[in-house]
Amino acid sequence: MISRLLTKIKILLKQNLKAFLIVFLWFVLNFIYFYIETGSALQSGLIIFFFTTYNSLYGNFYDAFTEFIIFGLVFGLITVELFRKYNPVLTSREISKKYSDHVIIIGYTHIGQRISNYLKTEGIGTVIIEEDLSLIEDLIANEEAVINDTPLSIQTLEDAGTQKAKAVFITSDDFEIQLVVNHYIRRLNPKCRIVARIYQDDIADLIANTYNTEIISTSKYAAEVIDNKIRNHYNKVLLIGLNHISLRLMEKWKQKSHIEYQLIEESEDLIKEKIEDKSHVICGDPKDGVILEQCNISEVDCVVNTISDVKESILITKRIRDYNRSCKIISRFFLESIADILEKPPFRAEVISSSKGTLEVMIQRGMFDF
Repeated sequence: MISRLLTKIKILLKQNLKAFLIVFLWFVLNFIYFYIETGSALQSGLIIFFFTTYNSLYGNFYDAFTEFIIFGLVFGLITVELFRKYNPVLTSREISKKYSDHVIIIGYTHIGQRISNYLKTEGIGTVIIEEDLSLIEDLIANEEAVINDTPLSIQTLEDAGTQKAKAVFITSDDFEIQLVVNHYIRRLNPKCRIVARIYQDDIADLIANTYNTEIISTSKYAAEVIDNKIRNHYNKVLLIGLNHISLRLMEKWKQKSHIEYQLIEESEDLIKEKIEDKSHVICGDPKDGVILEQCNISEVDCVVNTISDVKESILITKRIRDYNRSCKIISRFFLESIADILEKPPFRAEVISSSKGTLEVMIQRGMFDF
């Protein structure tokens, strides 16, 4: 608490340096004047700080001017400026610089949030780097150790204390961030633990072997959980949403002739980019009754909804239940409060969390044993 207060004071002084210099120079110049007049440093100090008065025309002017102008106007302006210029984003960054023997989380994604919460319960200090301000506004408001900047800048990593960190978790699945950040981290800290979330196996091997990085994949763990629930129990499956999870599931089910599957994806561009064999793919809105009937929704015995958007996922789940009241619905959700609602009527869906499952695997594998 004291450290954070001192950090805020340091920032505020720096932002209002000119105003403070004006006040300081005013007192210095008047100290010199009264010293010349009185020949006593002690007497001059007492005069400029109003412990005594100097009966002269200028002495009376000094008292009035300093009290009403300097203290009234200048300090009033300084006070206003302190509140106006106070920058909580900068404060959180300055707080981050003071950390040592801590953990850095790059990307405040779902898995990043779970890692952060887990480390807090374990009493381990964390610094979070996140470029999207909307994801970390609450953390900044609470003056937590957060840096709102791109991790592609080595200055950002230095401000986060990478040189002094004992571990770094990279939760972004962007290839450029993975490659550049791993390179910078190893330059700044050759010994710290690095754990990176990577989807593509070939890129994961490259990063792991080059930078001595441990790899996690939320989509891999989620796909394994879903496949275990489906493979021996359901034959006609509808996937909703084209993403890393659904891609892994389709790859698994290509080798299992007893599972008939289709996928609905709204983005035609995404389908063109990710899918070569489009025979199992329908482009359209999964809330559209025509699209659902095209998939023979009434005959489907299991629906896997991989959409992560809360509102969209709820609407899709309700729409499916309107057309098929008996099929199994598996929904991917991060928010446990929403998950409780989806598991009850009228939705009656089974909810899984890829980030929660990944965290459990990470704990089992000792990735937090620093």
